[in-house]
Amino acid sequence: MSDPEYEYALEIVDLCIDVDKHGERVPAVKNLTIRVRPGESHGLVGESGSGKSLTLRAVMGLFSKGAYYRSGYIKVCGTEVLGPNAPQYDPSMRGKGVAMAFQEPAVALNPIMKVGWQIVDALREQEHLSRAEARERAIELMDGVGITNPEDRFDAYPFELSGGMRQRVMIAASIACRPKVLLCDEPTTALDVTIQEQILKIFRSIADSGTALLYVTHDLAVVSQLCETLSVIYHGEIVEEGTLRKVFDTPEDDYTRQLLSSTPYLKGRMKAAASDAAGAARKGE
Repeated sequence: MSDPEYEYALEIVDLCIDVDKHGERVPAVKNLTIRVRPGESHGLVGESGSGKSLTLRAVMGLFSKGAYYRSGYIKVCGTEVLGPNAPQYDPSMRGKGVAMAFQEPAVALNPIMKVGWQIVDALREQEHLSRAEARERAIELMDGVGITNPEDRFDAYPFELSGGMRQRVMIAASIACRPKVLLCDEPTTALDVTIQEQILKIFRSIADSGTALLYVTHDLAVVSQLCETLSVIYHGEIVEEGTLRKVFDTPEDDYTRQLLSSTPYLKGRMKAAASDAAGAARKGE
């Protein structure tokens, strides 16, 4: 794979978004900056209402009612999709440029359409494949995300599949057109731990293929299994950022420390790291 002409697959710089609250516009995302390289998995961590999903929807050009872009810019693969030079979002960017995996498959899947044909529709629209070619590719995608007997499940309706299988179908649909950037809006939250690990493994392989991942979650344990870098968001502002090891081992912000201490898995890891550091210090005395 040759080096791309751009350093960052996703570049969000000084993004400001306002929302309606009690009849007034108030800041919800404040000068947010995140940059993600091709093949990098970046976590955006924060509590509900902190501006995580607003940020993802801005990257997709999907502002919900009562949310307004104010300033800053967003670039996908070096092309400005939102900002002073892009007053209108180009919908053709969705699919090949940027795609999203949602928390709830019901948001993305048509309940009265067979799941395989939903993937076929995306492929035919974006990749201009024949019906037969798109069907073959859809089955390959379903197999690639761990759906057993994909030929049989191709003609299943969403309600006929388990929650984990629906999530896999949604991921297959989101990566069908080989997006350069994949946005993940807490896609493993409703899954049990075993299925969650399987889905995270799929996301790791997607990043390994060169796709940039921006993974939104409130769960630092998930981030620790998937991401190399992360940003912590609080009340619409980035309060901490860096490599996973830097943020986990030497958090600088009080809110980050609270998040780490409230995650049992990471709390044990932090204690072990502190013990190792203390032992190393004693040896050096």
